[in-house]
Amino acid sequence: MKKIFLDIGFDYDFVLYGIVSQETPHRLAWLINDKVKSNFIRKDDLLIYINETEEINITRFYFHDELNHLDFELLSNKDGSVFWLPELRKIDYFILVKGALESFKKRKYTEPFKKIDSIQIITEINHKKLKEKERLIF
Repeated sequence: MKKIFLDIGFDYDFVLYGIVSQETPHRLAWLINDKVKSNFIRKDDLLIYINETEEINITRFYFHDELNHLDFELLSNKDGSVFWLPELRKIDYFILVKGALESFKKRKYTEPFKKIDSIQIITEINHKKLKEKERLIF
């Protein structure tokens, strides 16, 4: 009998930014809302199981841009000493952008972030090259 295997791949259709900042998650969300004119609101934390004994609580803020049909999530990279994406230890926060990306202006989006003094760096991350990119699917 012929065997057929179903290989289901993940949809990595999003843009990922990394932010380096020493601010607390709430303060960073407030600063971004003020300077970028967004409306990030607090959502329930993501509880991610790293392995059988280790789990991580990811602080999460969400903003939906109805005009451009985009969803933005501000996510912390660590919980105590445990990192969500350990290969990006220098990144404190991520912004994940999903939705109608064909009209999304990547470079223009990051300009207002440069006016926030407590953000040292904001950079686009090529998530397709990450070793543990599956952790970005939730």
